[in-house]
Amino acid sequence: MNVRPDLTHTERSSTDLASLEERLGLLLLVRLGIIAFTLLTAIFSTGQVGFDIADVGPFSAGYLSIVAGAEWYRRKGRTGRMELQRAVLPIDAVYLAIVTTPSGGPRSQLVILFAVQLIAVTLLVSERAGLRMALWDSFLFLLIPTLSLSGRVGSLLGVRFVAAPPAGQTALAIMGFWAVALCTAFFSSVSERELRRSKSELANLAELAGEIEVLSREDEIFSALLRSLMKAFGFRRAAVWWYRGSRPTGLTIASQSSSPLPVKVPDAARTDAVAIAAWSAREPVLVRHLSHDDDPVAAYLLPNARNVVVVPTHLDGGQLGIVMAEHGGNPLTSRLPKRVVLMLGQFVWHAELAVRNARLLAERERLAAVDGLTGVANRREFDAVLTREVNRSERSREPLSLVIFDIDHFKAINDTRGHLAGDEVLRGFAGVLSEAVRDMDLVARYGGEEFAVILPRCEASDAVHVVSRVMAALRSSAELEGMTVSAGVASLPANASSPMELVAAADDALFTSKRSGRDRYTLSDRHANGDRLASGN
Repeated sequence: MNVRPDLTHTERSSTDLASLEERLGLLLLVRLGIIAFTLLTAIFSTGQVGFDIADVGPFSAGYLSIVAGAEWYRRKGRTGRMELQRAVLPIDAVYLAIVTTPSGGPRSQLVILFAVQLIAVTLLVSERAGLRMALWDSFLFLLIPTLSLSGRVGSLLGVRFVAAPPAGQTALAIMGFWAVALCTAFFSSVSERELRRSKSELANLAELAGEIEVLSREDEIFSALLRSLMKAFGFRRAAVWWYRGSRPTGLTIASQSSSPLPVKVPDAARTDAVAIAAWSAREPVLVRHLSHDDDPVAAYLLPNARNVVVVPTHLDGGQLGIVMAEHGGNPLTSRLPKRVVLMLGQFVWHAELAVRNARLLAERERLAAVDGLTGVANRREFDAVLTREVNRSERSREPLSLVIFDIDHFKAINDTRGHLAGDEVLRGFAGVLSEAVRDMDLVARYGGEEFAVILPRCEASDAVHVVSRVMAALRSSAELEGMTVSAGVASLPANASSPMELVAAADDALFTSKRSGRDRYTLSDRHANGDRLASGN
């Protein structure tokens, strides 16, 4: 998934220009509506507006031709089309001033069209354009009576009588222009700001989704989530804790410029009250402050936090966690908008989904590397790990040992006790091997009744001690009573220089143990002293 929410300056300018062009195109509908309303009023309310359709028709046709010409020029995409559209805006006001003059300017029924024009310009062009238009409207309303232009306007329209506008109503009309323009500009600015904020949050959400899609580790996913929350919402601090297996794990981030840091989650005597509330409600919970008594873990991760939003996470297998973000501010007056709370839940949900996918992928990879019967590594995993460890051993010049075990007389166990009993023997021996080795060692079912153990950083002499522990464990095991094994031990670089040679050396040593009477181990001396082999039991 490729997401690129951040546009370059050129791309943003091009996008803004296209948006402005579309909005200016909508002004054509407003202008056509103004013309239609004026003509209909001239037909049905001639006495109230001071003119009839014959008076205003030619003038409206001229205004319409100017509007249509500007729109045609815009649609052709000619140079300077935006400037021409802006130049038509004052002409709109001139048209309205002229058609309202015969009935007394501010007393005209058509004066409401000024409000329509101001609202349209403010919303479709810009807040500044709306305020400039209010200034231009005010200037025209003052200019006509001041210069006694009412008679000339009447002559232009062919109207014999022109009503004089009262001075008081002119002032009220101008105040109305500014009230409409300022209120529209204010609410338009608020809406535009919220729209930009929502677009930014959606862009950050898309960026987070693209980032965590390629991550496979849970701590990396939650780190990306915390960084994204700080960037998108401007939180003071944020933290997350969740269960990785049976162990709780935590991350905190202190500021937008810092990186998330792992934190050891303390073992609390009881679960946080805010966590229980969030898990029960299955939705974000808002708290004014975190209590050390009621919320020991949350208060430890975000000490002295104020106005905290707690978002629950419900991962697979009933494993739970919470994401916390500090909004800050005065606990009594500062509120987190509901929109932010809902969007925050979307961010957490994406991270939760990514963690689920990462766990499913890890489980699938684990199953692909595990022998289904015994639970230890399978042959495919053995080959991959052996190749990797041989390469590492060659680079670091550290020893590497390999032990191959074979269960003695396993066919007889199957023949006399049945295959189910044979399976139990295989599982039991796999458990003995797993208990006898280190965490860094690999136990694998090599094939049939044969098992292999890869021992990194282990000399042949130390590998012999591992074999001795395994044989001693078998002798003391009640479940595997009477069972014995043969083993072959080889090491790098003493007995081999490649994975294939190391397996061959250990296999030859195992064959020697079986040929020598079983229930014993043989230490390969394949490349020293002429293929001599040392054995023991």
